[in-house]
Order: sequence, then C-alpha cells, then structure tokens
Amino acid sequence: MIKISRYKNLLSFITPVLFLYVMISLGWKTYINPFFNSIMLIGIVFFLSILHFFVLFEKNLNKGYQSMIFLSFFILMGSLIFSFFQIFYKNEEISEVKIPLFISLILYILIRVTHFMRIVYVKIHNPAFIFITSFIILSFLGSILLMLPSSTVKRISFIDALFTSTSAVCVTGLVVLDTEKDFTFFGKIILLSLVELGGLGILTITSFFSYFFRDGFSFREGVYISNFLNKKTTNNVLILAVKVVLFTLIVETIGALLIYFSINRKLENPLFFSVFHSISAFCNGGFSTLSQGFYSESVRFNYLFQFIVACLLILGGIGFDILFNFFTYIWITFKKFFSKILKYEYFRHPVHIVTLNTKIVVFTTFFLLFLGTIFYYISEYHCSLSEHPSFVGKWIVSFFSSATSRTAGFQVLDMNKLAPITILFTIFLMWIGASPASTGGGIKTSTFALALMNIVSLSRGKDRLEIQRKEISSESIKLAFSIIMLSLIVIYTSILIIICLDPNQEILSIFFEVFSAFSTAGLSLGITSNLSIGSKLVLIVLMLLGRIGIFNIMLGLLKNRVNTHDYYRYPLGYVLIC
Repeated sequence: MIKISRYKNLLSFITPVLFLYVMISLGWKTYINPFFNSIMLIGIVFFLSILHFFVLFEKNLNKGYQSMIFLSFFILMGSLIFSFFQIFYKNEEISEVKIPLFISLILYILIRVTHFMRIVYVKIHNPAFIFITSFIILSFLGSILLMLPSSTVKRISFIDALFTSTSAVCVTGLVVLDTEKDFTFFGKIILLSLVELGGLGILTITSFFSYFFRDGFSFREGVYISNFLNKKTTNNVLILAVKVVLFTLIVETIGALLIYFSINRKLENPLFFSVFHSISAFCNGGFSTLSQGFYSESVRFNYLFQFIVACLLILGGIGFDILFNFFTYIWITFKKFFSKILKYEYFRHPVHIVTLNTKIVVFTTFFLLFLGTIFYYISEYHCSLSEHPSFVGKWIVSFFSSATSRTAGFQVLDMNKLAPITILFTIFLMWIGASPASTGGGIKTSTFALALMNIVSLSRGKDRLEIQRKEISSESIKLAFSIIMLSLIVIYTSILIIICLDPNQEILSIFFEVFSAFSTAGLSLGITSNLSIGSKLVLIVLMLLGRIGIFNIMLGLLKNRVNTHDYYRYPLGYVLIC
C-alpha cells in the first residue's frame, strides 16, 4: 500500500504529464481522437480527485500547499459532479461533457503553476528577472501552441509562430499571418489567451490565485508582487492583484455586451467576435478576427462600434492605479453628495484622494487624445477620411485613430493613403504610448509629461521641478530622461539593423514598423510579412523590450552585480552643456 506522503510526489510528476496530455489532445484531436475521449477524461479527473482527497489527510502539510490541494480538489470534483448531472439527469451524450472537464484540467494546471511560482519567489532574489523570464517563457510556450495542427489551417514556420505569439503576449498586434484565414477557432482562442495573459501579466494572474491560499504571503512575495504591479509599498498588493483581475473581467464582459449589440448579427459567430475584440481592445492587443482589421467593410462605417472599442483602449491604457484612484474619488464624491442630502453629519471627506500621479496621467492622456483627434481630422480630411461622408463619422474615426495610435494596433483608416505628416505624427504618438502600470507600451505618458515640464522649468531658471506645490524627486526626472534616451538608442539601432537586412524596404516604413514594435502599438504600413527572418527577430526583441521595459531588463541583469550602496561622495564636477 502506498503511503499518503508519497502522493505529493506523484502529483508533482502528474502535472507536466497532464499538461502534455491536454496539449496533445487539443492539438492533434483530429488524428488521435479515439485515445482522448470523454470516458478517459472522466477517468483522469476522477483519479486526480481521489489523489487530492488522500493528500488532504496528510498532517504535515503547510497551509499554502493544503489550500492549493483543497482548491484543486474543489474544482476537479465540481467538474465531475457537473458532468454526471449532464449525463444522468439531462440525458446528454457523454461527448458533450468534454469542455467542462478540459476547463477543470486547465484551471488545475494553472493553480499548480501558481504554487510553483510562489516557490520561485522565495528561491530567486530578483523580481525583475522573474518578470522578464515570465514573458519570454510565455512567448515560447505560445509559439509551440500555435504550431499545433489544430491551431492553424496550414502549417506555419517557427519564426512566424514565435512572432505571432510574442506579438500577442506583448499586446502589440503586429501580424505576419492572417488571423481570420490562417488560424482555426482553437488557434484564435490561444491567441486570445496569450493577449489576456500578456496584458495582465502572468504574475498578476499568479498573485490572483495566491489570494485563495489561506496562509497569505510572505514579505518577500509582497515585495515581488509590488514590483510586478508597479507599487511602491507592499500594503494590500495581493488584494490589488485580485482587484486588477476582477476589474478586467468586469470591463471586458461589459465591453463584449456593448460590442455585441452594436454590430451586425450577420457576422460569423458574433458572440465570439464581441468577446475577442473586447479582450483585445482592453488589453491593447490590436488583434482582430477580420482580415483587414477595422478597415473591413463590415465595421468600417460602424461608428458606435469604433467608439466602444476606443473607450476600451483608453481604459486599458490609462493604468489600473489611475482607474482605481479615479473611481474612488467618484465614489467618495457621491457619498459626500448623498450625505449632505440625508444630513449625515459624521461623514468626513478624505484629504487628497486624487493623487498627483493621477492628475498628470489623466491630463496628459486627455491632451494627447484631444490633440490627436484634431490633427487626424485636419490632416486626413481630404485623404483617408474622405470616404466617411458624415461629420460625426469623421470625428469618431479621428478620435479612434488618436486612441489606437498610442496603445493598440487597430486601424480604421487606409494606412496606404495616409499623408506623410500623418505618418510622422502617428510615430510620435506611438513613441509616447500608454500610461504606467497599464496594458500598453511606449515610454509612457508620465515620462513624456515629466520630461516636458522639466524642460519648461529649466528654461525658467529653476533648478527643481515643482507641480501643484509638490516637488518632483530628482530620481523620477533622471529616470524619465534615461528612458527617453534608451528608447531612442534602441529604436535607431534596430532601424539600422533592419535597413541592412532589408535594404529594399522603404525607410519610412521601416521607421514606422520599429517604433510600432517597440511601443507595442501594432500599426503597420504593410511590410511586416515581407521582412526577412533576421528583421522579424529584431522586431520580436523590440516587442519584448517595449512590453517588459528597458529598465526592468537592466535591473534584472545588473542589479545583483553592481554595488548600489554609495558610502562616499566625490567632489562636484561641471561639464559645459550649452
């Protein structure tokens, strides 16, 4: 008889085998379906449930592992009970229960990965390194999944699969394949999953599941999660991760419903179309199930649909901290208003509920959206906007173009008809990108705002930057200018490499492509699929750099090798600047 303590090792061995089973059964289901049927799935889930039941009686389990086992047992048994209910009570065929069983196995694998990541948190003392490797591993895993026979209509090369996977994980939207024609329904689900995981971050998802482990988390885990979520403190970071995931799911659900009621029901599978574009928009993924994107005739003149997607883009690109702070302010304002009506004397309005960071980001985002809308309307009025006859249509398309240029890769205008000045302005918007702690890329709106305000401050003869009676730290200003310089160095180095590898391509198109990849904007002038393998690899690296952040990579590689404790000061040295 096997001792109960050995079941833990057996479960650790089963998890990777189970992952291969799920991947093979989904990827090659047309060839080996008889070996991966519903009866075998029921047997696997039942066997796993029994193992977890026995492990629950182990006395020496720590609380975290015990919570993981209990949560896994609950999910597995729930799918079994649901399956038996469907078969015996509703008299459905046994083949109809494959989907809930597969979902339970996928959730189980995700929970096991979550527990494994908690162990990694403790073993590795470099949160930036974990953050970097999570995106790289997810990109390679996604490329393997996209190369499965069930994912594509025809076989694709590894470089195209890796490019598409990286573009999805980095929520860029650059494509070398036709999403509508080259990928099957299963392949589109994989793409959508990669966009969701990449937009939120696999470690945010991990933190979300960690919330359900009853032993809480250690101080070190709190430090790591705060790094992933771009928080300065470890207070309530686990709850913040839960809020981020739940808020994302709520917004994406509302967005899908709004899109569903705004589109023509004659579209193929309108419900999936709505869910796909809601997730892709909020995560700033830029992927579309339409071959021509939003320039397709089915949605090109659907201005309500474009406005909904633009709002999702803005919400996803403004940053979760900003959204939570803004909604808290609205909630407090409502409470204050009703407290006055009800004459509730004990209510006290919190002081400084709107942070300086929120004010800077919201003002900069609004300014860029307003400026971009005006610019697109004027510059493209007699060019690409001429096919939109109505006054309202022109303004909504201009507003949509201003929003998508900074954060996502949806195009509603004919990119081949854009005026040169519009292309240059679009490059500028792509370079700025979204806001910190959001699903978008670029140098970030706050970086651009701080650098611009510091230039104005220096031109007035001030040696420090002050905004609304608050002094901005020199570290923030140095970081802003460092990010700007590093981004330009990386971008122009990449442009030189691609020009050498693909000398036949137009230089303006190469400029546009490189800025789009680094800023994870996803817009293109149509040269992506025509680039050489070397150029595609350069764009893959750029997308990873843009999504992860250059400074995160430098911290991950150099933090433990450089002594950051300066116990001395050299004499001041002055360098002639101007």
